[in-house]
Amino acid sequence: MADSAQTFHAGEHYSNQDATVQYPTYNISRPPSQVLDIELGPCCRSAKWCSDGEAILTGNEDRFLDVYSVDEQSDSPNDNQSPSLSKRSFRQGSPIYETAWYPYATPRNPSTYCFLASLRDTPIRLVDATDGRLRASYKIVDHRERFVAPHSIAFNLTAQKFYCGFLDAIEVFDLSVPGEGTRLHTIPSKKSRDGLRGIISSLVFCPDHSGLFAAGTFSSSIGMLSEDTGGQILMYLDDVKGPVSQLLFHPTNPRLLFARFRHEQSLYVWDVRNTSQCYSSLKGPITSSQPSNQRRYFDIDSSGRWLVDGDQDGNINIYKVDTLQSENKSVLSFRAHEDAISTAVFRPTKAMVLSVSGSRRFDVEKTGNSPEASGDDGGNIIEISDDEEEDGATDSDSIPASIVVHLEQLEHVAK
Repeated sequence: MADSAQTFHAGEHYSNQDATVQYPTYNISRPPSQVLDIELGPCCRSAKWCSDGEAILTGNEDRFLDVYSVDEQSDSPNDNQSPSLSKRSFRQGSPIYETAWYPYATPRNPSTYCFLASLRDTPIRLVDATDGRLRASYKIVDHRERFVAPHSIAFNLTAQKFYCGFLDAIEVFDLSVPGEGTRLHTIPSKKSRDGLRGIISSLVFCPDHSGLFAAGTFSSSIGMLSEDTGGQILMYLDDVKGPVSQLLFHPTNPRLLFARFRHEQSLYVWDVRNTSQCYSSLKGPITSSQPSNQRRYFDIDSSGRWLVDGDQDGNINIYKVDTLQSENKSVLSFRAHEDAISTAVFRPTKAMVLSVSGSRRFDVEKTGNSPEASGDDGGNIIEISDDEEEDGATDSDSIPASIVVHLEQLEHVAK
């Protein structure tokens, strides 16, 4: 089944309700219509907008980092002409684990137009998004003097430091000082059962500038930490549903922390003032596909009103999250792809949504494995998790599939 990526335009670009902060506004009364369709090629892990929404960064299974520049036909917020994308590809020597734009990256300022890339068994790379050259490197070295690639990267709110999560630890780097960083161990000792044990799979900073940040693991635990206290766990979240794929704070209500888990169709919300129980949940339509280990990413728009998420069947679901009940249903759901959606994110400056679909495939006949032996319920192909890939899967193990990028458009926003 084809992999694809889509972007949806949702009407007027700015709201006049706030003269200081102008947020994109969205019409969710009906599904969007397609504007742009671009063939990408191999399976795409994720796609991310830069800070001003003028470029898209993708990390792919073929070890290419692709940067797509969005060429607008007009700067008018009421202009509905279709944008075009120009592509630059940068070949990497190892599989790509994670990427992160510099928080102020924009093609209008070449000095800030860069991103971080985590590649297996290599130092973290600060890459120039214009030509792919290496600006700096930051190394994490384990006790056997091997380079370690982090599974999660997050800049703090000042953009002066970035935090990298890996097995049982978080490494903190000063962006202006290449080389080694400061290690924060998330467990007291190897034999201890306390702390955040396992691979740190997601890091996110609270938007209230308090220095608080959340860390989640593939071992089904979430902890709250602070820049001021180092690796000390301030509190743990109870009722965690499984291995953590993504954590995200609400942009205008910093006490709310959203989480996605592997094998879970729903999203879950915690109030960090009371971490003893889950505060709310977001449940989309029931899907026919079985839950998988694939990491899927969601997003909340800058106004804090809407959350966009994709499911295993290729549907995009939009939720209203400025007010939450104990259980929340999607306010808009529409079919966007023919395969599982791995990424759905709002464009920062205009009323658009970028979505990416597709899943990593495994050729059963080629490797001689049977579906039963692999744990599949009778299908001819099975999905491989990120962890399984690290244990020895190679690029030749996957069946190439096409990825399609769409820009889609809605009518003007109904207030």
